[in-house]
Amino acid sequence: MKRIYSIAFWAMAVTVVLCGCSDFLDQDNRSNVPSDEFYETKVGFESLINSTYSTLRDIYNSSSLLFIAGTDLYADGKTQGVVMSQYTFTADEGTVKDFYVDCYKGIQLANSVIAYGETTEESDVRLQYIDEARFIRAWYYFVLVQQFGPVALNTTMFDAAEMNHERSTLAEMYTFLMEEFTYLSSSSSHLPDRSASGVGRASKQAALFHLAKVYLTRGWLDGTGYEAQEATVAQATDFENASRVAEQLINNTLPSLSLEEAFDIHNEENDEFFWSIQYSSIAVNDPVKEGSRQQALFGAYLGGSEKPRNKATDGTIAPALRLHQMYARGDGRLEQTFMLEFHEDAYFDFYTSPTSTPVAFYYAPWWATDEDIAAWQANDPYGLKNEAIISKTVAEGGISPSNGTPASYRVRRSHDYGVPCIRKFDDYTESSVSNRDINCSMHDVVVARLGEVYLIAAEAYLKQNQPGEAARMINNLRKRPGTIKEGFEREMTVSAEDISIDFILDERAREMAGEYVRWTDLKRTHKLVEYATAYNEDGIAESAMKGPDGKYKILRPIPQASIDLNQAEVEQNPGY
Repeated sequence: MKRIYSIAFWAMAVTVVLCGCSDFLDQDNRSNVPSDEFYETKVGFESLINSTYSTLRDIYNSSSLLFIAGTDLYADGKTQGVVMSQYTFTADEGTVKDFYVDCYKGIQLANSVIAYGETTEESDVRLQYIDEARFIRAWYYFVLVQQFGPVALNTTMFDAAEMNHERSTLAEMYTFLMEEFTYLSSSSSHLPDRSASGVGRASKQAALFHLAKVYLTRGWLDGTGYEAQEATVAQATDFENASRVAEQLINNTLPSLSLEEAFDIHNEENDEFFWSIQYSSIAVNDPVKEGSRQQALFGAYLGGSEKPRNKATDGTIAPALRLHQMYARGDGRLEQTFMLEFHEDAYFDFYTSPTSTPVAFYYAPWWATDEDIAAWQANDPYGLKNEAIISKTVAEGGISPSNGTPASYRVRRSHDYGVPCIRKFDDYTESSVSNRDINCSMHDVVVARLGEVYLIAAEAYLKQNQPGEAARMINNLRKRPGTIKEGFEREMTVSAEDISIDFILDERAREMAGEYVRWTDLKRTHKLVEYATAYNEDGIAESAMKGPDGKYKILRPIPQASIDLNQAEVEQNPGY
């Protein structure tokens, strides 16, 4: 059952130098009891940790494009200029500033939980909540260091305005992350096991997942590639430790659910997931307007209010042709990831009335021959495919479903219904369909899951020059039900000779399409500039990825407001 966290934490008018936490802690106290007294009760302390969890929604709702845009897999949809905007950011960019501030809001709430945890009344969850706050704080810092490089590392609760925040070193940041996630995943921590925590609360396994990923990320910071602009902090044992921790988390198990089953809205509490950011109509202020944006991204525009049973897509960013072409004929993840059959101008009919409403559009896979399309049409026990418009995804001049005329894939991305949507995150419950709005989905955002652990291990083994072990990880991942179509076992089996970092990044794309990892994947592996300039369909020039100082924009700019208000001297990131 989904764990629900009330939103007792409201937006605060703070800068990155963050005013005293008492300003926002008062917001949680709905009585006349002084906040110190309130948070020293079990009820008040629980309200504080729940408020800390609720901040996590802001990161992906307001700043999701920072994790995906400007890469090789996603391109402009109906809204033009989204991709290039990622490389025109200045130090005054509002999206970046909001993201930076939101992270520090969450960190200061976590610090408040830890501080009040020392004085609040004793209970059977006091120590657990302290460790949950430490987990959330470490998670925020990992997000920050990937996006901004080293930042100010604050681990105390402020009870007055603090204006002096020096940036820590990159080495200090990673040492902190290693120590926190090592402790939190150990038998000494008070985090529960995943079996007891559910997916909505921090667990030892969620901490173990992030420990493996921190080792992997630091291992790449070796002074080579584009990351040479950052400090060299890699340790000789980082990749060995990453694979060791990943194997510990895998624990000789294989994925038991298909992608479709794992991400189904009715099955959000399953063994694939270690940690998810929770959404529920009873945990947000306005279920019509608030919720996860994930299902609204990654597709063509599907009309407005005149199409009430289509899911709301904003047309901001669409899957690139390159993403479609990564799925081979025998890879069942293509159909589980993309909505290839669009029923009678009503998107959700695919789920709610698949045997009674005609198929309006069929987005044929890139590899489909005329014989494949004819076989799809012939497999029609309910007589629903006779009038379907066939839109060959890969074809130059393929049909645009919105008007039935030929258009290139790049042009079709800006057309209504022009390209298939990613459906992995669909919330097709009636409450979601009825409350149709761009942010109405109550589907959780999955942050840590088993499928990625195999990919972390494969990448770590590759970096240890063990391609055979990396291939073993990929083959085990592909044993996920529904991944290999019948008859394609040989074609879908990977050998050591197949393994390269490019192959692993392609496999990450196939397995994790639409999940918020691509920008950090490319940055971590020194591939961001190469892939963005070589593959992005909207045309990203290498010169656009350099700043006036000639340095690559592989980090986000530190917000100018933070620099101006900080009494410590803060150096801006390269490229800005």
